Amino acid sequence: MIYKKIFLLLFTFIYLNASDLNNTLVDANITVYKNLLQNISKKERNEKNALQMILIKKIISLKETSFKPLKSLKIAKSIDEYKKNFYIFLQWSENKILLIKDIEDLEDKLYMLKSQIRVLDGNQSFTLNLQYVLYKNQYEIKKRELKEVKKLILSSPPYFIKSLNNLNIDLNNTKNSLNRLKKDINDLDKKIEEYRLRRERYLLLKRDKRVSLIEKYIKQLQNSKKEFLKRELFYYFLIFSSALKEKNDKVFNLHQKMLKISSKIEKNPIFSNDLLYLFREMEKSFLGTVKTIQATTFISIKSSLKYFWLKINEPLFKINNISISIFKIILALFVFILGFIIGNLYKRNVKRVFFRDFRVGHPTQILFANLGYYIIVIISFLVALNIMGIDLSSIALVAGALSVGIGFGLQNVVSNFISGIILMFERSIKIGDYIEIDEDLRGHITDIRMRSTTITTNSNIDVIVPNQDFIQNRVINWTMNDKIRRFEIPFSVAYGSDVHKVIDIILDAVNKSNFKDVYNTPFRHTRVIFREMGDSSLNFELFVWIKGEGVFYPKRTISRFLVLIYDALNENNIEIPFPQRDIHIRSIDGEIPLKFIKK
Repeated sequence: MIYKKIFLLLFTFIYLNASDLNNTLVDANITVYKNLLQNISKKERNEKNALQMILIKKIISLKETSFKPLKSLKIAKSIDEYKKNFYIFLQWSENKILLIKDIEDLEDKLYMLKSQIRVLDGNQSFTLNLQYVLYKNQYEIKKRELKEVKKLILSSPPYFIKSLNNLNIDLNNTKNSLNRLKKDINDLDKKIEEYRLRRERYLLLKRDKRVSLIEKYIKQLQNSKKEFLKRELFYYFLIFSSALKEKNDKVFNLHQKMLKISSKIEKNPIFSNDLLYLFREMEKSFLGTVKTIQATTFISIKSSLKYFWLKINEPLFKINNISISIFKIILALFVFILGFIIGNLYKRNVKRVFFRDFRVGHPTQILFANLGYYIIVIISFLVALNIMGIDLSSIALVAGALSVGIGFGLQNVVSNFISGIILMFERSIKIGDYIEIDEDLRGHITDIRMRSTTITTNSNIDVIVPNQDFIQNRVINWTMNDKIRRFEIPFSVAYGSDVHKVIDIILDAVNKSNFKDVYNTPFRHTRVIFREMGDSSLNFELFVWIKGEGVFYPKRTISRFLVLIYDALNENNIEIPFPQRDIHIRSIDGEIPLKFIKK
């Protein structure tokens, strides 16, 4: 007993004075931790001791937990058992991915704790040492689990190979089930896409609760789809197994299909690699190693290249009997985007490079920069059309047809269309900007289309405005470059008030307010000006700069500053006037009875 106490005292002393990772603590057995827990529990209870006790209890719990090895597969005697084996294999692969991620996270935590322990003294590092031991034990357990899972995956193929001799696979039934499942997956994809579109609409409307609910439902649908894909993978695995029994070369195409499905189930390549290992081991067993390696390599390369080339050259639609493919679109987009990049580089650098040694006015520089930009973009657009195989003469025919249509009443349609293109390229107004068209219409731009633009007011009313109105009329863009605006707030005081005092009081009130959106710089700062001497009052105006969301709610912003002004004037006993008139009576007609004259 005496030896145990001496050992415990030495043990604690080492912990409290170590400035580096304590390996003795890491390697200690469960008895040491139990004694240590008992010793700390006798001390005064505080947050530090409570944390240490929790950590020690968790360490003891981990050390008491015995590792339970996973059960291996069994040779299947029916399709249901074969399916169960296949799903267990998928589960092992998914667990393998999670374990690898957990181990990586624990490695990062252990590294960080080790770095922190080195810069602390022994008394401070004791808790971190305990935390390090906890993570170290978790790390070792995860490593053992990962080793076990890897071992099981590697030992799985023989069970599937031997099971095939006991199975009678009904191909017709399997294919029918597969076709029905594909239809269900297709319907589920449509439903997911439908709810994604709904989510986008509610995002624009800023309805966060609806967005959250839809996102949860989409996640549920995606989980359902994952289960459907696993079933689809199993049906293909059955067809693959049947082809193996018949030694049919279709197995190589089937395993490619299964790998595509597996990439949809789990993006991590570990999942597909585990399945690929299973397929190849089964192929080697039934078809031979040489044939499997040759066929797999050749088919993989050939099918990948062929599939990629066919897909990008597959006609999507036709224009004047000219097929438009993904490859043409990609190439055309590349040329068009390249034109945009060159145009932007020209626009940014032409003033710095070309006009550096010439005395050219700023407006002229902007004109040349914009003109060159549009020329480059138009040229790149025409080249892109030519790459896609669209004859430029057909564009002339379309332009001619449009000019005829304009004469029959399409002026507004074409005008709005061209205006929409101008707005998109010019970007004088863009989605998210807060604009004002007139006194009754202002709000955020939520959508810009070819014909019209949608403005959502502060009352959540969507107003559809034709694009030509933005080109032909004056538009005030409150947030074109920033979210800063000056508000002019008028107020009045009675005659006889000290104007200097009034100015100081209001400025002091604004400066002491808790309004975080008040913006002050040497060039933009709060001011109070004495505007005029009115009929009944001395009229002032508060100029205050506002930055942020308050700009979009002018009535609310003006209201809170009026309240601030009113309170400040009241607190300083400065009279707020009301309209009044002085009446001077020069004479009274003698015929008017005296009773009507106020005494």
